[in-house]
Amino acid sequence: MHSHFITKLLGLEDVEITHVEDQITHFEIHIQTPVKVQKCPCCQKETSSVHDDRIQKIRDVKVFEKYCFLILRKRRYRCKSCGKRFYEPYSFLERYQGHTKRLLQALLVKVREYNFKQVAKETGLGHSTVIRLFDKYYSYDNKALPKVLAIDEWKGTSETGKYQCIIGDPVNRRLYDIIPNRNLSTLKEYFRTLPREKIQMVVMDMWQPYKTLALKSFDKPILVVDRFHYVRHNVWALERVRKRVQKNFQEKDRKSMKKLRYLLHKPHAHLNADEMEQLNYFFSLAPDLKKAYIVKETFHKWLKESDKTNAKRNLEHLYKVIEESGLEEYQYMKRTFKNWEKEILNSFLFPYTNGFIEGINHKIKVIKRMSYGIRNFKRLRNKALCSLI
Repeated sequence: MHSHFITKLLGLEDVEITHVEDQITHFEIHIQTPVKVQKCPCCQKETSSVHDDRIQKIRDVKVFEKYCFLILRKRRYRCKSCGKRFYEPYSFLERYQGHTKRLLQALLVKVREYNFKQVAKETGLGHSTVIRLFDKYYSYDNKALPKVLAIDEWKGTSETGKYQCIIGDPVNRRLYDIIPNRNLSTLKEYFRTLPREKIQMVVMDMWQPYKTLALKSFDKPILVVDRFHYVRHNVWALERVRKRVQKNFQEKDRKSMKKLRYLLHKPHAHLNADEMEQLNYFFSLAPDLKKAYIVKETFHKWLKESDKTNAKRNLEHLYKVIEESGLEEYQYMKRTFKNWEKEILNSFLFPYTNGFIEGINHKIKVIKRMSYGIRNFKRLRNKALCSLI
């Protein structure tokens, strides 16, 4: 009676527990199955003749936070018709394996949240065994694409290159796939094998190969530049002006400007009297800094007040302010905006960004950092997809 309840508690079917040993570091549960009529795998004849048996030590899931081993008396039967020797089948054990099926299931669940080393320690299996089982059971093939495609890269530094490419759906917030690198030839080959007719819009950063890919591989898609990627051009231009002009400051003023550089990026409406006085002091030392500040404020006004009806008109005014400033740092920004003007203006027409994909980028970096780096791209891709899909 007690043996029945123990087997039910442990989830072991059709076995008899002979005894349990409580060691310092683990449990050993000695089990065996009753002699039954078995079917020969060769001639399909029934037999109950036992040829011999042996003891096999099988690793199982933890019991009360201690490692657990099943000490199985494993029988080998003999077919009286054809003489074939064969082992009896077990519901909890795969053939040729030294761990139970439920330990494998626990491993495949844990590997979605933890790195391979942690899973190996938790299950008691070897590190290489965990990786081998992960590679065997986790594999993803993408067969579809969304109507609105978001594409971005992240620095993975795997065997396939420094950058890997991510595609997803910003509308339904779904990750679709990770591509080995961001080279145009790789991207073309990848999308060539997928149904592309469904794609109506592509959200991207200002990486020229993405634009070339979308125009050549898809059927007249609407291209949208992610807002973050063109806003930061304004930040970069202002910082380049600051770094240039502060080289001519006295040492005291140079250190003060470096500490107070956040004031340059703070909206003018949010400045108090003391902060405005400090900025005016530096503006008196460097007129170019004041010109850059005016361009920055004009940019933020364009960004805040523009919509689909006046975005282009307000952008033309921004170009004029940049031209009047005469600052080379902002001339580069203007040329970039001219090259991507249609795609930038589309960001005012459609409410889609790469924010979701950027979040995925961060999560993948955390996964990689927890694993202390994964050089194998296929393994890195499957690890990220199994954790995030």
